[in-house]
Amino acid sequence: MRADDGTPETARTRPQLAGTTTSALFAPILGTQWANALRLAPSNLFDAHHPKYLRNLIWTAGGKRVLTTADASLTQAPLPDVPESEHSNPTVNATLKSHPHLFSIVTPIHVDHFEALLDGHPNPAFVRSVLRGLREGFWPWASSPPASYPVTWDEDWPPPGDEATLAFLREQRDEEIALGRFSAAFGPDLLPGMYCMPIHAVSKPHSDKLRLVNDHSAGQFSLNSLITHESIKGVILDGIPALGESLRALRRKHGAVRLIMWKSDVSQAYRHLPMSVYWQIKQVATFDRLRYVDQCNLFGSCAGQRIFAAFMCLVVWIAVVRLCIEHLNYVDDSFGFELDSRVEFYLPYRMYLPAKQAKLLCLWDQIGLPHERKKQECGPVLTIIGFDVDPNAMTVTLLQEGRIKLLEAIRSFTDVSSIRKRCPLAEFQSFAGYANWAFNVYPLLKPGLCNLYSKMAGKDNRRAGLFINAAIVRDLNWMASHIESSSGIHFLDALEWGPEDLVQGTHADEFALVDASGTGMGLYFPWLNFGFLSPLPFDTPTTAIFFFEAYAIASALHRISSWRSAGHVIKRIAILSDNTDAVSIFNTLRALPDYNPILMLSVDILLHDSIQLRVDHIAGVDNEVADALSHNDPDHACRFAPGLRIFPFTPPLLSQGVGKNEHFPFETLAACA
Repeated sequence: MRADDGTPETARTRPQLAGTTTSALFAPILGTQWANALRLAPSNLFDAHHPKYLRNLIWTAGGKRVLTTADASLTQAPLPDVPESEHSNPTVNATLKSHPHLFSIVTPIHVDHFEALLDGHPNPAFVRSVLRGLREGFWPWASSPPASYPVTWDEDWPPPGDEATLAFLREQRDEEIALGRFSAAFGPDLLPGMYCMPIHAVSKPHSDKLRLVNDHSAGQFSLNSLITHESIKGVILDGIPALGESLRALRRKHGAVRLIMWKSDVSQAYRHLPMSVYWQIKQVATFDRLRYVDQCNLFGSCAGQRIFAAFMCLVVWIAVVRLCIEHLNYVDDSFGFELDSRVEFYLPYRMYLPAKQAKLLCLWDQIGLPHERKKQECGPVLTIIGFDVDPNAMTVTLLQEGRIKLLEAIRSFTDVSSIRKRCPLAEFQSFAGYANWAFNVYPLLKPGLCNLYSKMAGKDNRRAGLFINAAIVRDLNWMASHIESSSGIHFLDALEWGPEDLVQGTHADEFALVDASGTGMGLYFPWLNFGFLSPLPFDTPTTAIFFFEAYAIASALHRISSWRSAGHVIKRIAILSDNTDAVSIFNTLRALPDYNPILMLSVDILLHDSIQLRVDHIAGVDNEVADALSHNDPDHACRFAPGLRIFPFTPPLLSQGVGKNEHFPFETLAACA
């Protein structure tokens, strides 16, 4: 960086460009070895090859190891046993002893056979804890209730008002009783030591069907309040990145062979795992004023997924390691691909299936894991976790139906009529989760959730109402507009690249260094030997300390977009900055609200012009040219870049969007001899 902050003398030379053709203006000029050396030496602070916002949705040519469900059991800590304070609770023990018929360990899993298949597993302590859970019931990482919690608590809510939902809940109750997962009815009063949480119905994701939910987060004495987030985090879900890596590995080995996708679903997944009787006493359900003890793992517990994942990762380990059935798993969905010529006859369904799928179902049958024929699918294109995967075209697509549902969810959430101006934190979180799922095909749209996350920050009361403000609506409308105009396709053959992979002289590659000072911004394009300078705009945030450093990055991107009118079409650009915070927000596409308009403008340009961007860090001492330009010091810049042509530029308006950019100024402000 420059040591002085003095205002330099304005350069006196202004070359005449009359008659200069566009192609001549953009003719490649050999960049200095110094500038290219900066590009060829990646920063050790960031991985510019693999921006975080892409979430493993780009790949290396040689492949890399991805942690999957099959690996999860190797490093898992043992699951917890019932705390001694619960074992010795006199009130709970008295009820368990006086009403033993209400408490049972219920599971369809053939535990002895399951144990035999796990013999020799490299993490025996974890295996033993899961087997104990299957035989004695699982404990959900809960601490004992504090002294302020009552011994017995009834959080039951009134039944739903509509008959359809009420009928569904009664059908579910009857089914649970028939399957032995609900105890016989008792009551209407709770027994000592019991807790009752409310029950309701919610729509299944991407479906019009209902799902029964025990709301363990309800009330001031909720069961989920006894379970910390730290204790249940770490579940591995195999998504599109793992599938893409697996498909690419097969392509490297077998080439362009024809593949077929398959997917198998565990029926009523969570419900097949029993809970400890010391937890069952807290899982009382109420229907029509009668009480039932829910004896199994359930969807409404924040530990429900963690318990099922602990069991399922062992099932997947057996399949992959013991039986060589390569596949992936996402909660209750197992999926994979197979050569379309490899099929096997699966006798229980009397049908041919991809060989790996048939073998997996046979394993499930051996251990007693239930499944239904209608949930076993295969085909050349198949829906996996809400996306259509084509293993032969190597694409993942959010089809029109999925896009419409996503857009409807956005419009519903941003409906700020008087009755919906506030909604609970839980609804904010649910919507954010749904939108995050869409980032598998729309990774560039992360800025659309900036103000939503800002509103949720520091909040933990899931029932507290939050305002849906104008900033949230603006962000989400921006996101929706891009979803409406996008194809919704992500290619599984996208390779990672970094600044050093750009090819000088290639028409579609470009390289820039940027900087900002207290008075201006500077942009330097070494290969063209172009410099741009601008004073700082006035109407910008005063509290955003690296605002102009980030603005300079967006301005460089805006520059190359404006060159398209002159026939210079860039498809890949690397931009180097000496500000780590500015580089970071472009690496993640997440920033505080003051900076978000910069990211939104940048994404507008990237999508509109189909440009790929990488941003990396350089040391300030190496950024002399851009720094000098930011201080309006052409002479200093020219000492480091002989022959530099310097132009003025107007920073893009952060609210203007693509299509309103000013034309490239062909009048040179200054030039070096």
